[in-house]
Amino acid sequence: MKSISLRKMVIAIFIVGIGAGYVRADKLQLQEKLSRDAKIQLNDVTIAEAIKKIGETAEVKIVLSDEAVWKLPYGEATRLSVALTGPLADSLTEMLNAFFMRYAVGDEEITIYPRQELEHILGRPTTKQLALLKRIYTRPIEVYFLEELQRTINQALGQEVLISPIHVQAQLNNLLRQLVGKEAIYITLDARRAPQRRSVKVKKALEQEPNEPEPTVYNLPTPVTVVQLLSQVSATGNVSAATTWYISGMDFPGQIPEIRAVSALKFQAAKLDQVVDISFEGETADVILKRLAGWTGMELLVIKGELSWLEEIIAVNMQNIKLKQALRNIVSSVDGQLAIDVGDNDIQIVGPMHTQKVAAPGKTKRSGGAGEGYVGKISIPMDGGKYFIEFMLRESDLTEELKKLREEKIKEILRKVGKAGDKAPEIAAHPQSYSILN
Repeated sequence: MKSISLRKMVIAIFIVGIGAGYVRADKLQLQEKLSRDAKIQLNDVTIAEAIKKIGETAEVKIVLSDEAVWKLPYGEATRLSVALTGPLADSLTEMLNAFFMRYAVGDEEITIYPRQELEHILGRPTTKQLALLKRIYTRPIEVYFLEELQRTINQALGQEVLISPIHVQAQLNNLLRQLVGKEAIYITLDARRAPQRRSVKVKKALEQEPNEPEPTVYNLPTPVTVVQLLSQVSATGNVSAATTWYISGMDFPGQIPEIRAVSALKFQAAKLDQVVDISFEGETADVILKRLAGWTGMELLVIKGELSWLEEIIAVNMQNIKLKQALRNIVSSVDGQLAIDVGDNDIQIVGPMHTQKVAAPGKTKRSGGAGEGYVGKISIPMDGGKYFIEFMLRESDLTEELKKLREEKIKEILRKVGKAGDKAPEIAAHPQSYSILN
């Protein structure tokens, strides 16, 4: 199996193929196909193109879950080069490992999901965050710089990383001292110039006996990864309190990344505060809210006063906004109320708050026939114009005043186009195709 490089998300891997097209298959058949050897090479393609080609070659259907799309650096447009060889199951696993993804075999298709490790990256990961996450899980700490935790961690990870808060640094330092044990191999300042190693009692080394050179570096008897150490710390000082950690501080060039250990409640609050860009077109409010709630990892509870509430199609486009504020804006735009309970780990949505005519399930709010086209849209500026929530309009949605204005605009356009004489009949026959309301 070839090695994988995350540089610019170009992965060197080799795959193997057998035939084209999808077939209906049960779980056992899909597993059998994954056990076959295959060989294929793809250069600089999107991950969507890669899994489609792999699926066609192996005669299986492979799909990206919504959660996987959210946790890829550029979603379905994330690019890679693929060169895998051997059993398809092994090749697919190694390719997905580069992104901390996994696959699940269903009755008719194979679905790709994020792995649990990606919980330590808030929001959509960057390539640098993925590279650091891999080091945290795989790079062993082999040497311990006495009382210099940051130097010890930096040495192991191969880059400068800040551990916070301070009391977590103290806990990690104590863990490393314990791992050194009663017998330790240490390297002195002189020894680093002319390597000579000695076995001594840690206690004696720390007391620095007369004429003994000052110990600086200890070789750990049993190397340990950073994630193994982090799993043993408490963010609150209370060992029984649930603690997790996440990577932050990589938003700007040259910024030192930070591994921050926090309580479970603070971690959930940090997920709600993550800054996101979201864009949905032609989706129901219900689908959009479920998707965003999934990004928070919290349970979504919806109480409907109208059965079809949240089922009208809306367009949402927001940039550089906190996830919890995006949820509030969308719920408010469809006349609902939202409550977030971090302690109970749930998001509660209630509505509609006022009597209103609710759109039929899965259809844009309207009262006309199914063939009625769009004539315009409403763009509602939010947060001083930083982003907009958009609603598409049909002619039946317009007030009488807007209908008159539209008719006047159509006549004005007809007069202008009529001079040319070529498009006037087309506009007159299909005026709903010409959007003039902005």
